[in-house]
Order: sequence, then structure tokens, then C-alpha cells
Amino acid sequence: MKKVTFIGGGSAKFVGEVVKDIFSFEELRDIRITLMDIDAERLARAERLIRKMIADRHLAATVETTLDQRQALEGADYVIVTVMVGGFKHYRSDGEIPAKYGVLPTVGDTIGPGGVFRLVRTAPVLRQIAANLRQVSPHALVLNYANPLAMNVWGLLEYGHERTVGLCHSVQWAVRGIAGWLGLPHEAVRYTAGGINHVDFYLTLEHQGHSLYPELLARKDEILAREPKERVRFELLEYLGYWPAEGPHHQSEYYPWFRKNQAVVDSYGVESFWGYNFDRQLNQHLAAEVEDMIAGRKPIRTERGIEYGAFIIHAIESGEPFLFYGNVRNKGLIENLPPDAVVEAPCHAGSSGLLPCRVGCLPPQLAAVMTPHVHVHRMAIEAVKQRDRRLLCHAIAADPLTGAILTLPEVRRMVDELAEANKDYMQDWA
Repeated sequence: MKKVTFIGGGSAKFVGEVVKDIFSFEELRDIRITLMDIDAERLARAERLIRKMIADRHLAATVETTLDQRQALEGADYVIVTVMVGGFKHYRSDGEIPAKYGVLPTVGDTIGPGGVFRLVRTAPVLRQIAANLRQVSPHALVLNYANPLAMNVWGLLEYGHERTVGLCHSVQWAVRGIAGWLGLPHEAVRYTAGGINHVDFYLTLEHQGHSLYPELLARKDEILAREPKERVRFELLEYLGYWPAEGPHHQSEYYPWFRKNQAVVDSYGVESFWGYNFDRQLNQHLAAEVEDMIAGRKPIRTERGIEYGAFIIHAIESGEPFLFYGNVRNKGLIENLPPDAVVEAPCHAGSSGLLPCRVGCLPPQLAAVMTPHVHVHRMAIEAVKQRDRRLLCHAIAADPLTGAILTLPEVRRMVDELAEANKDYMQDWA
């Protein structure tokens, strides 16, 4: 019986979606699920949901819970990381403090001041996961869903766990939107993509051997009439030549162009704090939905979703190959990005494990907008390894949006205020 451990297992709705996908494969219906979290109440809710899934479908699978990370990881074959260290309290301060200084995040969980400080809070957990795995499950495959995704993967690699891949749903989800606009079944759209998480572009986008880019541009006005926020991605397509996979809200904060001040933000319609407000409301809704499913007031869906995790586990266990986009160490996969970067590239999963695929050289204009973020990732990782606030300033000052708005003394004052808000996580920092 294979063991799948969830670190952050109290995220009942997301964990439930992944487990539901696991159970959709006949070969995985006797899996052993272990849920670990620091919140006993949330953990109990997730356990009740999984137990109901098992009972309703009369499966041979089992589920267990623990508050002890080492115990959860012992004997694990797969480890799925879904933590949000600091919760919504710090999600809010990660946005509100930079906004005081004129840096207006829309999500701020993967890059910029908020993303870097989310890494500050998460890094000790990553370090503990890697240390525990070294002792109790050195061959486990870690599937990281937690943000800041690229930096978290980089951290796990730096802390010594090489069998790690970061998973996002941007690439496989955004292509469905494009297909819908063009009146095509999404299964008929063929694409290749490459870059870094959330700054990943469709390098080819085709239907029956023909590029969809001319038609997408031809329908620009029609699409913008329905989806005005897509002006962000249409400008990127027009000026850079390729469509980015991540949505317009999040996409807007990765560049120095779309969020220079409130007037510019308003003109694009990509409001500040969108991510925090959306996620907080969604979290409340999902908690109620999970309780309804546990009580039988709402059915538990059984059809497969689009998250990669279950498909990867199935491919490795069954030998049936699966192609996905994963966040892995570059090592030459994308030739004009630094070799130590964590890049998002096509990967094959199968009986021999994971095999990342070479992308080659990106168009130089795409590499140019990605490279600053790689340096931010690297400096932030070094800052948390050395616990050095000066290096944290270096990382945040290099963020393209922050650098477009703040002077260096302003960056330092903002970092000091963020550090004060996160002091419980920085007591051993220089």
C-alpha cells in the first residue's frame, strides 16, 4: 500500500480535490492517506471528508491524521505540500504594508515584498520537511503546491531534497480560456510553454497545425468587451509576441508597467488586494461546502479535475506516461535562463520517475522579463538560509514592480515594517 502524505492537510477542500482525483484511478484505490497540519480542528474536518469519500465508494484506502510532521513523513512515497504559513493575517499584512509605500499588489503571494516574506515564514517548514525526509523517507517524491511556489521548490532543493517538483494549474487552465474565446474544444488546442512560474508563456499555440495567435489578436476587441481586465495580457501579447499563462490580475504585478500608481491600476481594472479578498471569501465558502459534503447535504463529485498531482502519482505507479508542466531546477532546460533557476517546463512522469524536457532558448524579450525574478528568488533563498535582513532588502529591491516605484531608503523602511509584522518568524535573524 503506497503512502501519500499531505503537509498542510487541513486544507480540506483542496486536499479533498486531490484525493478525489487519486481515487478516480483504479490502481490507487487502496492508497494510504496521511494528513498532517498544525490546526487540529481543520485537520479533523479534512479527515471526516476523506473518510466519507472512502465509505461512500467502499474503497480499500485508509486515512490517518497527525500533528507530528516527522511521523506523517515516515514511510511516505509521495509528499504533497499545501501549507500557508501565517494564514490570512499575514496574507493581509503582506499586501497592506507595501501598499502604504505605493507598491500595490493584486495577489502578492509569489513575488515582490509579500512573496519574499511568505518565503521567510515558510522556509523553516521546508527545512524541517527536508531534514525529516532525509531520515525517514529519503526517496519520497515531493509535490509542492504551496506559494511562493518557485522559491519554495528552490528552498527544498537547497535544503537537500532533490526529488521535488512544484505544481501550478496556470498552464493547463489558461489554455481553456483561450479555446473558449475562439470557440474550440480545449482538447483540440496544442501548445508548448516555458518560463518560470506565473511568467510562463505559450511558445506555440495551435489548432490543426495553424497558429491561434492571429485569430486571438483579431478577436481582441470582442474579447476585451467581455473581459476588460484581459487588456494586461493582450498588451503582453502585442509587445512581447506571446500569451502568458497566468491570469490578468496576478500577471500585472510581475512587471514594472501595469501598477505604477492607483490611476494606472484603475485603468487596467486589476484591483489591489484582489487575491486576499477573493481567497478569504472563497475559504469561508469552501469550509461551509465541505461541511455540507460531510453531512451528505451536497454530493461529493467523482470526476477528475485538472490538478497534476494525482496524474503524476498514477503515471509513476502504473507506468502509463503523463506529460505535465512542472517547476524544477533548470540545469540547461531553458538555455538563456540561469542554470540554478527553478523553471516551469514540460516534464514526463512514468515508471522511471520524472523526466524534465529541454525547451531550448526562449525569445530574448521573454528571457529579459523572467531573469530579474530568478535573481529575486536566488537572493531571497540566500537571505533565509543566512537569516540576514540585509539580503532580504537586496531581494525586494530587485523586484521589478518595487524597483519601479520606491527609492532604496524607502525599500529599507518597508522591509523593516514587514520584518516587524513578521517578528515571530524572525527571532533568530541577524
